[in-house]
Amino acid sequence: GGRPNGNAGATVAEERQGSAIEMDEAREADRVHDAQRGDREAYRELIRHYQRPVYRLCYALTRSHEEASTLAAETFGRGLAEIERLPEGKRFFPWLLRFARNLSVTRARRRAEADATNTPKPSTSAAASTEATVELEQRLLDVLGDLRPDEQMALALRIGERLPYSEIARLLDHSAGVTLSRLSSARALLLTRTRDGVGDLS
Repeated sequence: GGRPNGNAGATVAEERQGSAIEMDEAREADRVHDAQRGDREAYRELIRHYQRPVYRLCYALTRSHEEASTLAAETFGRGLAEIERLPEGKRFFPWLLRFARNLSVTRARRRAEADATNTPKPSTSAAASTEATVELEQRLLDVLGDLRPDEQMALALRIGERLPYSEIARLLDHSAGVTLSRLSSARALLLTRTRDGVGDLS
C-alpha cells in the first residue's frame, strides 16, 4: 500500500513545484499592500522573490543576457510605478508579466532593425554531450525570435520553469485552450527548425 501513496504524493509535489514560482498568496498580498503605501522594502522583497523567473522570461523574449537584464529592470521599474493600480486580489506575477511582454515588443522593434545589419555568429560544435545540449538550447532560443511574445512566454514557462499547462494559462491570463494552441504553434515551428527535435513539450 505504501507505493501507490508515494506516487500520489509525488504527483501532488509536482503540482506544488509547478506553482512554487509564486510567493505565498497571503504574504504577497501583504507585501503588495505595503508597497502600494510606499514601502520600498516591501517591493524589494517582491523583486527578490520574482527576479529569477522574470529574468529567465526576459531572456526568452530577448535572447540576450544584457537585454534581459535591462528588460527585467525596466519591468520591475514599471511595476513599481504602477503598483497602486494593481487591483486587490489580483496576483502580482501575472500582472508583472504584462509589463515584460509590452516592453519586449517595443524593444524588439528596435532590435529587429539592428539585427538586420548584423551577421549571426557561426556556432562551434563540440563532441561533449553537454555542449550538444547547449547548442540545441541555443537553437531553440534563436527560433524563439520568430514566435509572438505570448508564444515565447508560454514556451519559456513550459521549458524553463516546467510549469503545467493550467498554471501557464493562469499566469498568462489565457484559457487552457489558447495556451495549448500557442504552445502547439511554437512546437510546430521549433520542429521545422531543429533537426534533433525539441524535447517534451506535450
